[in-house]
Amino acid sequence: MISKGRLVSEIGDGDRIKAVFLVSERRLLMTRNGKHYAKFLLTDKTGDIPGIMWDDAEQQISGIEPGDVVGVKASAESYENRLQLRIEKILRLSDNDVDVSSLIPTVNRDIAGMMQELEGIMAAVGNSHLKRLLENVFSREGVREQFMKAPAAKGIHHNYIGGLLEHTLQVVRAIDVLLPLYAQVGLNRDLLVTGAVLHDLGKIYEYSYSRIIEMTPQGRLLGHIYLSAHITDSEISSIPDFPDELKLQLLHLILGHHGQLEFGSPKLPMTREAMVLHMLDDLDAKLIGFTSIIDATPEEELFSSFSSVYNRYLYTKTYEEEE
Repeated sequence: MISKGRLVSEIGDGDRIKAVFLVSERRLLMTRNGKHYAKFLLTDKTGDIPGIMWDDAEQQISGIEPGDVVGVKASAESYENRLQLRIEKILRLSDNDVDVSSLIPTVNRDIAGMMQELEGIMAAVGNSHLKRLLENVFSREGVREQFMKAPAAKGIHHNYIGGLLEHTLQVVRAIDVLLPLYAQVGLNRDLLVTGAVLHDLGKIYEYSYSRIIEMTPQGRLLGHIYLSAHITDSEISSIPDFPDELKLQLLHLILGHHGQLEFGSPKLPMTREAMVLHMLDDLDAKLIGFTSIIDATPEEELFSSFSSVYNRYLYTKTYEEEE
């Protein structure tokens, strides 16, 4: 068995690396003077790191595809305020030679424990119609198992096994933190919690995630917002006497949770609960996204590289109280 070597989270500027990674992305490109070079995104269970290869790129990249396990000899360097690997050698390895589980990015929390906590919250929903809806949805074949494994995104935030569950649980927890502060506005907790649990459910079909995260045809053509609303609507239709107004408001929560039309929401939030869900969903996604970018920036850099996702540089220094 070949040793994993250095983890992505352990790599520092100037380090010499001999390690095993999963190839998430690889491209063969050409300079203006006609020389081939290759770009990679290399992954292990702690995160990912870009890599670039200048020498013998066309020959060395031959036969290497996304999802392959590779051995890499490289040096780490800071480029545009982010660590990357300057790759000297890359070699495709057999799955039998390595512990593949050490290469697949996974949430660093107990997945079974998180699911147990979420199921306890769902079981405590007081509205009988919503409680039955949640029971029906998670009784669908494969839904519970896929919900525990699915990522919440392909990149930036919660982009690892268990990411969807972690994100959903954080949003649900945040609801119970926020509700006492706004008790006077009369938010419906059962409605909010149900919307939070179901708002990203369609991501179990939007992404494939056996090794690397990829968009499925359903994800590209339909998207998780439609898929989440469709699953919810179809299960509601099987519940006798489910109130029309409750169905209307719950589906609106799902359809409006991205908050803005340009961010993929079919509708803008038009209820208090829909606005709360959108803001908590956005807060958790952005906070984890900021953290992933800052953590990937070399320690000596005050700013990250420019983030096209957030349209800004991120300041990386943490204020610490003086003694």
